[in-house]
Amino acid sequence: MKGKQQMYTVMLAVKSEPILQELKRLRIWGDSTGFQICKITDDFEKLIAGLREKKYHLVLLEATQDNHTLSLLETIKKEKLCKAVAIVSQTAEFKTVRKSFLLGADDYFVAPFEISQFIALFSKIENAEHGKIAEEICQKEELLNLFEHVDFSIKDRLDEMLYSTLSEYRDMGEAFSYIKRILDGVMLELFEKYGWLQLYFAKEDYLPQDSEYFEYEDGLKKSLEDFYSFFVEFSELYPVHGEGLDDMILYILSRPEGDLKQKTISEELYMNRSYLSTVFSAQIGVNFVDYVNTVKMKRAAYLLKHTKMKVIDIAGALDYKDMGYFLKRFKAKYGVTPSQYRLPETYEFQI
Repeated sequence: MKGKQQMYTVMLAVKSEPILQELKRLRIWGDSTGFQICKITDDFEKLIAGLREKKYHLVLLEATQDNHTLSLLETIKKEKLCKAVAIVSQTAEFKTVRKSFLLGADDYFVAPFEISQFIALFSKIENAEHGKIAEEICQKEELLNLFEHVDFSIKDRLDEMLYSTLSEYRDMGEAFSYIKRILDGVMLELFEKYGWLQLYFAKEDYLPQDSEYFEYEDGLKKSLEDFYSFFVEFSELYPVHGEGLDDMILYILSRPEGDLKQKTISEELYMNRSYLSTVFSAQIGVNFVDYVNTVKMKRAAYLLKHTKMKVIDIAGALDYKDMGYFLKRFKAKYGVTPSQYRLPETYEFQI
């Protein structure tokens, strides 16, 4: 196990001084295994409250004669307050051992302790963590695949992610972090693969910040809703199409402030103008002019939110000679004027 970068946190909930000292003397803590004792307590009355505030990968819980340990174990497992719980004891009474495993104990250690038993438990915990990492990777790859195929079933997949995460994680902070890691990973790969995305989107607009929704279920829902909104906008810019149109769509997306007239593009890409128009409408489902206007409006929206350019300058940059036409197209797309669209930001602008 040497060389592991991740550290695993351990709590010792022990009343007996001999057991505590024996556990501390075991040469299994620290960099050699990655498991580190982070908390020692003998206050069983406050144990549950403590675990609700801070999570550990492993709790070593001493078996007591009054069976209080079993009650604590049951609560810890029921509320998923810890990744793993092992019972430690000076004796091995059959009823107690059996009951412990029935309540979900991950192991039962009897003094004098054997290092090999702890190493086996550590490996079990590590494998479980690696399994979660693998699950995150699979979730990310699935979302990327749905994105790249512009598959609207991604909405159902996001809903499934929400409900499965809420059922698995009691702590909303952990649930939020899990979802955020996946969505951040997807965003990073999309922005690396599709360089043109940075002309239309800012990742932070579609991913919640840690401080915003850390404790609330509504925050998880909003993070996934925002991600789906990003997908819908992505699908408008990069709709399903055949290979024959890929060069043209990428040409348009990479230069929204350029001359995107049909004649110009057909000449640049050595394509027949009438063929381009016919094939485009057939594959994309919208006519060429409407698609170009959608691209330019999205670029305009980005410039309004993320630059200090005046509205008139944005219109000019996007090759709109008629300001009235630009304003009409923008309002048709977003339901408000450019100035109203920008209003929530901290800048003050005038046409």
